[in-house]
Amino acid sequence: MRTITFFICLSSVFFAYSLHSTSGLDILLTNDDGYASEGIKAVSFALSEAGHRVTIVAPRTQQSATGMKITLASLSAERHAAEVWSVSGSPADAVMIGLNNVFGKERPDLVISGANFGQNLGSNVMLSGTVGAASMAVFMGVPAIALSVGLDLAESTESPEPYASTIAAFPEAAELLVTVVEQYENNPAVIPKGELLNINYPVRALGRPAILASRVSNIGGFAVNHEFRAEGSNTIDTIVSLGSGSDGLENSDIAAFSKGHITISFLKPDWNGSQKNFPKLIELATAIHKSRKPEAR
Repeated sequence: MRTITFFICLSSVFFAYSLHSTSGLDILLTNDDGYASEGIKAVSFALSEAGHRVTIVAPRTQQSATGMKITLASLSAERHAAEVWSVSGSPADAVMIGLNNVFGKERPDLVISGANFGQNLGSNVMLSGTVGAASMAVFMGVPAIALSVGLDLAESTESPEPYASTIAAFPEAAELLVTVVEQYENNPAVIPKGELLNINYPVRALGRPAILASRVSNIGGFAVNHEFRAEGSNTIDTIVSLGSGSDGLENSDIAAFSKGHITISFLKPDWNGSQKNFPKLIELATAIHKSRKPEAR
């Protein structure tokens, strides 16, 4: 095992990515739970068994809810096995390093992020490190899929291992992902250019859950609240709960997932507002300009 510290030029310190045969896909696999998590292991195994070439470049530690955070300071990368690297940064950092420095000019066919502990639905997708990693790949011109598996918060304190139901569902979700990747391999157009595919797999799925094409809800899949621990205390506890309610949106991902279905949604990491409102933006710019004080001479 060796450690590489990044300072100025990352590309000069990584090994040259080897050429592969033409069967199967070259896949960069990442996540936000850490390179050694159960979810990424299940996905790596299933993809490799299906004949794909998998290179893991993922955060060294837990990085949930980091969105598209990037690190502007020095980073380190550690090679743990032939195709397994960990990065001392965020999921988005790992994707950038994986694409630019591990793969380099030989870009992968696909970036996969997951499988994540916990669903990423509705308005919470912008907070997700899992989705953030896939979004970074899309920004860098590589198609991407994000995979998340639901969790039961009641299992958070279970012993000897929390979230046993989620761990048990990882292989099933990974097998579903293999089918999705097969569809993409046969027809890359199934994932539109500039968009990513977000998959959420329910925990304790009964039988063979339906796969529903879903629109992203404008409410969150989970809620975060903060409470002072005691009166006069400056310590604030973070309380996470699963979201509830409905926004009335037809075919929403939250509604479908809450009924035990697998949801698939396209996400477009594009921060432009609706183009139909652009005339209003012009009006605002004009009004601001007219109301400004004359420039002092």
